[in-house]
Amino acid sequence: MSCVFPFRFAALAFVAVGTLALAGAVHAEPPSEEIAKSKEIAKTTAEAAPEEIAETIAEAAQVCRDRGGTADTTAVLRGDDLNGDGNNDWIADFSKVKCTGAENPACSPNGCLLKLYFWNGDGWDVVFEDFVRGFKFSSSGDTRTMHVTTYGAPCNKPEAESCTYNYRLEKDAVRPVQ
Repeated sequence: MSCVFPFRFAALAFVAVGTLALAGAVHAEPPSEEIAKSKEIAKTTAEAAPEEIAETIAEAAQVCRDRGGTADTTAVLRGDDLNGDGNNDWIADFSKVKCTGAENPACSPNGCLLKLYFWNGDGWDVVFEDFVRGFKFSSSGDTRTMHVTTYGAPCNKPEAESCTYNYRLEKDAVRPVQ
């Protein structure tokens, strides 16, 4: 099973602080305006995304700008009924951050951040969070599976190689398939 990173862009914040320290003060939109923009994007993509994901998208956009880039996060978030419960779930694919003039702040040589959110009846649960090189979904009958490719280290291979993992998308969780 691959490692899960339960944080909200802590690494991005570290890089952003280092960038600001080296480059001096940089003019940027206030975070509250960026969060509002991300929430508006989320509302046009599907119904009311979790506030946390709007904030995380805004953080990625801010780090892009801090690095001298122009951020476009409109393609990051999409809704789909991943677990078959009849409700939209959320896929936050940070490989879709366009950072013109700088590198995507949500990606590294190990992959880009991918987060899945399922509705639990009272709120949103993050059911998957990892850096991946690629992913796709498949269905067989009522069973929905996510296929993930990561860098080599999680499966004891050189980093340049890849690992492949399969996860079953259940009503309330994402479970590794052996």
